[in-house]
Amino acid sequence: MLEPLRDNLASAAAYGIVGIGLLVVGFLALDLVTPGKLRTLVWIDRNRNAVRLVIGQVIGLSVVLLGGIYTSQGLYLWRGVGYTALYAVLAIAVMMWSFVLIDWLTPGKLGSVLLDDDDHPAGWISAAVFVGVGLIIGAALLF
Repeated sequence: MLEPLRDNLASAAAYGIVGIGLLVVGFLALDLVTPGKLRTLVWIDRNRNAVRLVIGQVIGLSVVLLGGIYTSQGLYLWRGVGYTALYAVLAIAVMMWSFVLIDWLTPGKLGSVLLDDDDHPAGWISAAVFVGVGLIIGAALLF
């Protein structure tokens, strides 16, 4: 009678821990492609462009994590968590590649624009691309 509860709690804990870890990995990867310290920009300087970028990444990665969890139903827990982690790592890599590509294709340095505290449209565009990447990879998992 308590087996389903035990199994659900184990799944929730495993996916929750791995999901939080992957969100941290995503943040660290984003910190690598942006100039300055992202932690400082977000929590101390309250830079709106940096905050938008992080929010876009968190939403995009959350969609991928959701898709990975959903498609791993019926697998052994360790295998489902592993597959979900691989999908999220792929999403992080594609997001970082998209950031570098946008920087390369647009005038000026995208990272420098994001350091400015004025509301620059590049922050919105980059955040939207991160959400888009998450939706694309998440949809590929779900459909």
